Amino acid sequence: MLIDDWLYSIARLPHAYERRVPIDEDMYCDFYLPQGKVYVEYWGLENDSQYLSRKDEKVALYRKYGLNLIELTDEHVKNLDDHFPRLLLKFGIRVD
Repeated sequence: MLIDDWLYSIARLPHAYERRVPIDEDMYCDFYLPQGKVYVEYWGLENDSQYLSRKDEKVALYRKYGLNLIELTDEHVKNLDDHFPRLLLKFGIRVD
C-alpha cells in the first residue's frame, strides 16, 4: 500500500497493480509503470525459502525477456522518498 500511495500521491505516476507480465510464462508484477515500461517488484518476505525461490525465478524471467525491473526491499520502503526517485531515474522517469 505504501508503494501504491507513493506512486499515486507523491510521484503522480500512472501505474497498474498486479498486472500480468506479457511473456509466455504466467507471471504478474506488483506494479507496472507505462512511462518507461518499468515493472516494480517488492520483495517483502526475505526469510521464506519458497518465496526466495519464486523471487529468483521471477528475476530470471525479467532478465530473459529484457524487461525493465525495479526491485524494492523493506529498506527501500522505509524511505521511498530517498530511494524510489533514484531508481526510477535509471529508466528515464523523473519525479519532482
